[in-house]
Amino acid sequence: MGVTVGPVGDDRAAEYLAAMGQAFGFDSSDEHRERFSKYFEWDRARAAYDGDRIVGTLGAYSFEMTVPGGTMPCGGTTVVAVLPTHRRRGVLRQMIESHFEDVRERGEPIAGLWASESSIYGRFGYGIAAVGLDVEVDRDHVDLHRLAPRAAPARLVSREEAMDLFPPFYDRERRLRPGFFARSPSWWEFRRFHDSEPSREGATAFRYAVTEENGVVTGFAQYRFKEKWREGHGQGTVLVHELLGSTPESWAGLWSLVLNHDLTARIRADNRSVDDPLFGLLAAPRRARTTVDDSLWIKVLDVRRALEGRAYSASVSAVVGLHDPTDATTTTWRLDLSPDGAEVTPADSDPQVEMDMEDLGACFLGRARFTALAAAGRIRGDLSVVRALEAAFTWSPRPWCPEVF
Repeated sequence: MGVTVGPVGDDRAAEYLAAMGQAFGFDSSDEHRERFSKYFEWDRARAAYDGDRIVGTLGAYSFEMTVPGGTMPCGGTTVVAVLPTHRRRGVLRQMIESHFEDVRERGEPIAGLWASESSIYGRFGYGIAAVGLDVEVDRDHVDLHRLAPRAAPARLVSREEAMDLFPPFYDRERRLRPGFFARSPSWWEFRRFHDSEPSREGATAFRYAVTEENGVVTGFAQYRFKEKWREGHGQGTVLVHELLGSTPESWAGLWSLVLNHDLTARIRADNRSVDDPLFGLLAAPRRARTTVDDSLWIKVLDVRRALEGRAYSASVSAVVGLHDPTDATTTTWRLDLSPDGAEVTPADSDPQVEMDMEDLGACFLGRARFTALAAAGRIRGDLSVVRALEAAFTWSPRPWCPEVF
């Protein structure tokens, strides 16, 4: 009997998480299982079964994702794992196909994920829609630029205050940047504010800070401090978990707070936006060492709804052929896109441009790379149309997903 894919009840949570841990390299505890179940959507969980035994896992979150000009339902693909005993048997493909069926049935035009292995998901039509920067700054090079604004005073707050102050501010700001998604109260409590001893990896509990103007929160920071001493001198590391501002002064105030921590040798902030004001605030931005990583991947599942559901920066009319590697089908669409709206209809004429769904997903949130992908031979056709598509899809601010899911 072959492997089958089906739903999972929370009564099988222990087995499901144990199978996931086999692939991801962790051991699930009772505490982990209880916390996981507080925010995980068990009704969207899928498992691959060999007989009655779970040999693969896949889940989804029901996100409201910010896209250029608005928000859109998104199936957040997550916890994708296959036991090492069942690799290379098509198990992942079966689970992905079941997941896509679920996403379509729920009326979600797109799916999104963070790839644990970046070579896997393009073949299912996911494209790298956003990148993140891991940043490290030595404490000796944290002076702000002569043109930096006045830094807003930062105020340290307790965890309880942070739980009241952070979510409303985040909810206002997340609607402005493609790649952000709405966070439920349980997500805030059991994901963002989770602070168990093992999760600290030798650092302190979270520290929390806000900036305010006229009693209104304008930004927040969440960070840890990892102590280290050398010959009697503090050589610690500030580890920025999340830092988000809304004004030049709030960005300057929050970055000044974490950059100027006493007894520190370096400041590290992972998965920052490519547009982060830090690089304009520093007097010596080259001293901020950066590593670029892929972050949010997007798969377009409903071409019409997805493309008509976002805004555009310029006008273009084009006939585009889209190849979906999941089922090896090719469809042709006429795209009439403009800052005033979009109309997307099936077409029966020859396409002016041809591309894979992976590359449409990569450009969907506004990190439009049509010309670069054409130069690499991945997008083919009329280069003037390729350039026009890039102008239309490009968005500011550029996409950023501040959280791994």
